[in-house]
Amino acid sequence: MDDIPDHTDVLIIGAGIQGLVAAKTLLQLSPHTDLLILDSQRSIGGVWAKENCYTHLKTNNQLGTFEFTDYDLAEACPGKVCKGEHIPGEVAHDYLYKYAEKFKLLERVRLGYKVLTAEHLLDHENGGWRVSVIPKPAGTANPKADVGHISTPSSTPIKTLTASKILVCTGLTSSPLPISLPGSSSFLPPLLTFHDFRRQASALLNSPTIKHVAIYGGSKAAYDAVYAFASRSINVTWIIRASGHGPAWMAPPHIYLGPLRCWLELLVTIRPLNWLSPCIWGDRDGFGFIRRLFHETRVGRFVVRNFWEKLGGDVVVQSGLREKGPGVAKLTPKESALWYGAGISILNYETDIHQYIQNGTVNVLRNDIDRLEGRNVLLKVNGAVDEALPKIPEVDALICSTGWRWDSGITILPTTDHANLGIPSASYTPAQKAAWDVLDAQADTEVLARFPILATGPSISKEDTVIPKPIKASTANGKLQAEPEKQMKEELTPWRLFRGIAPPSNPHRDILFLGMITSLQTVLRSEVMALWAYAYLNDAMAPSPEGLSTRHPAAAFPPPPSPIDLHPKHAPPAISQTTDWLYETALFSRFCRWRYPMGYGARFPDFTFDGLPHIDLLMRDLGLRSWRKGWGWVGEVFGGPYLRGDYKGFVDEWREKRKFGEKME
Repeated sequence: MDDIPDHTDVLIIGAGIQGLVAAKTLLQLSPHTDLLILDSQRSIGGVWAKENCYTHLKTNNQLGTFEFTDYDLAEACPGKVCKGEHIPGEVAHDYLYKYAEKFKLLERVRLGYKVLTAEHLLDHENGGWRVSVIPKPAGTANPKADVGHISTPSSTPIKTLTASKILVCTGLTSSPLPISLPGSSSFLPPLLTFHDFRRQASALLNSPTIKHVAIYGGSKAAYDAVYAFASRSINVTWIIRASGHGPAWMAPPHIYLGPLRCWLELLVTIRPLNWLSPCIWGDRDGFGFIRRLFHETRVGRFVVRNFWEKLGGDVVVQSGLREKGPGVAKLTPKESALWYGAGISILNYETDIHQYIQNGTVNVLRNDIDRLEGRNVLLKVNGAVDEALPKIPEVDALICSTGWRWDSGITILPTTDHANLGIPSASYTPAQKAAWDVLDAQADTEVLARFPILATGPSISKEDTVIPKPIKASTANGKLQAEPEKQMKEELTPWRLFRGIAPPSNPHRDILFLGMITSLQTVLRSEVMALWAYAYLNDAMAPSPEGLSTRHPAAAFPPPPSPIDLHPKHAPPAISQTTDWLYETALFSRFCRWRYPMGYGARFPDFTFDGLPHIDLLMRDLGLRSWRKGWGWVGEVFGGPYLRGDYKGFVDEWREKRKFGEKME
């Protein structure tokens, strides 16, 4: 591991969209920074790494919305994608690779390395981190994609390095939830997560022995897997959990709102439509008065609710869920689109996926799996005795698309620092838990007072905050037994980050978590977060950014229990003296929990129509214009959707304001 230094000033973990643009932005502003990028995969791209791309995989984005503000996809990959087309996975990978090449990031990337632990050096005056890294087995790789920095060791020694600052850019779809179905260990056919399927898709789809597969889950990833098999004339039994969130909201790329044909992914970037989404940071778009009319009056809430019902109804009708038979109707989502986050997705397939349900290639079931036996999948039915459980016989593979771990995938030490850093954890001390419970209760009161409609949303299952553990099979009296329920699951706290980026209590300012948010503006959001990160690390925010709260929490509520145990010897870092980072963090986190109960708001920030206001919030923190259409409020109201061109050159705009350019300290 001679290509890994003993020390680096800035360590970026993850070479996907967020990691690459974070590195590019830091080097653009401080070109002499000693910076290293580590990624466990075999190629650049994160989700869009070469090994993750398979036939039919495409972005939800069409040409024009999956691009950085300073690098055109048409320039990077000429002739590969036409206007109005979704971007194939391999083209997305090539674009990110060429982005890294253009901005000279490849020489700083080390692929094939897994970060195991990061230990916070709390006793050091300036903080910092001790990081342990292990090389992953080399395997077979594409030389073009691998950049020449892949370790191929005969053993797997652990390398330790130190870093002054860390940017964690591993994202939220790096590690699948483990398969915890009873009978998993003795199931005979291939049993794969969607993460595994992506990498084995070619072998599975072309295997002559794969004639019938079962797919478990209702997310966009499950849709993709169903389409991949069904379009090859392989029979699919599609099992969507009755106890889960149900099928994802899936819409055509364009829908009609009245007589207007609208590009769906751009609807969320039209300023006036954002006003119809309850949003705790929405006032930062400069239209707080209008938002209060919609969300703090009965008439306004009536309009809001009817807008969302109309939007959802139009999507159901125009996607054909009501007209294509009872099988297709089983894909109708459980709840109003109001309650779903970035899981609202696009039917981006070359042919109509519903035709495979209509012609019998795909059979849709709304059940939970009880257990696996041999080559059979047994389903749960309320009230059925064990012998009467319905069975899906003789499957040749089972693909489980049942979600992702929402932690970073890195063991951060000491565990007593988890509450300070705001990372998902099962290791809070009693004092830390009590302190956050009080802050959460305060935040809940404010959220529901400002947005009464959120109190009427679907209830949140405790299952949304637990991570299942793999089950070891055992037998008793000749029958398969599962481990006790309490041994199968671990409850984690949600991400609790200021603005969805920074730890709520870390006086050293030596770590940030970028990309722990899901929204529909992934690339643009990543660019703005990268600049926000640079400003935070250099203590260069605007002088007095605004808080989200409309009340002073100390005046309205009693203080949290003492000691709070969140760095009691240090005041939490504040952008301004009036900003209470702990309460602001709780308010941000709890709003997401109430706003998106059918998405992932209980785990991490997950939003759709709130993405543009979040970008506004970050831009205002930076002292930059959030209104970028020109012509003042007229441009914001009538200027159409926000596109990448509206933000072109914003990093240079900020640099001119701040006159930065020295090495990061």
